[in-house]
Amino acid sequence: MEGVVHGDDDAAGEQNVGLLHKGVIAQPARPTQTENARRIEGRMSVSSSHVPSLRVALLQSNRRSHERYGLRAPVVRIGRGVLGPHDIQLPLDDLRASREHARLVFEDGAWFLEDCSRNGTMVNGRLLRKERARLSSGDTIRIGDSFDVVFCYLSDTMQAEDGADVALRTAPSAQPAESPAVRVGLWISPSATVWRDGKRLPAFLSHTEYRLMKYLMQHANDVCDYDTVIQAVWGGQRHRDSLHELIYRVRRKIEPDPARPRYLIIRSGLGVVLFPQGVSAEQDAFK
Repeated sequence: MEGVVHGDDDAAGEQNVGLLHKGVIAQPARPTQTENARRIEGRMSVSSSHVPSLRVALLQSNRRSHERYGLRAPVVRIGRGVLGPHDIQLPLDDLRASREHARLVFEDGAWFLEDCSRNGTMVNGRLLRKERARLSSGDTIRIGDSFDVVFCYLSDTMQAEDGADVALRTAPSAQPAESPAVRVGLWISPSATVWRDGKRLPAFLSHTEYRLMKYLMQHANDVCDYDTVIQAVWGGQRHRDSLHELIYRVRRKIEPDPARPRYLIIRSGLGVVLFPQGVSAEQDAFK
């Protein structure tokens, strides 16, 4: 598809969000990921007083008839990296979708879709780029390769189906918030979020970084030779320097001290090993 870029490439995932000053004129600082999250949470808390008047709506999948999303909060985010209890999480391997691709916002008695991505969002066949559109029942929404739905107000659905119990049947509760499967050591979620000792770290893994960690997690505590890891991550031949650069990037996201790694270890001349529980100081000498 011409003009399509990955929702979040490795380079973008590696850069720290901040301000680059060029020349002598200082530009306004871009909000950090944490500030964006707080802004959204604040927006949701301010809107919470209006929840009783919120018009519950549905998103019906065009691909899977049993898949429906109930919109029961004033702000619902859609993307590969969203984690809120009311958010809609897209598959990690949908590279045309951004980590936070779009938002569904309830304001003034109506639902609106706001595009937040680089590739845009299709609404009724029209591509929105950083735009906002008011939604009506029957509108179609497409994001990336995985999200293709029809928007409908629940009241319209009830009238069409003439069933008072439709809300129970078609508006499932929001997806549960992610929580780590383990409380000690590392855990990587399907949305590429990293948890360490039960606490979520602020950085997300890029697509390539996630493939590396997923493969090593499947072979935890075992030394994986370089060529096998390269094949698992890139699906073909790469110079080992590419693997080492990738490992150093991941260390900066998962290690308490990247200069003294405890989890992601290179065994010189042998390969790479991931210790989800970490290594002790006594084991450091073997690295």
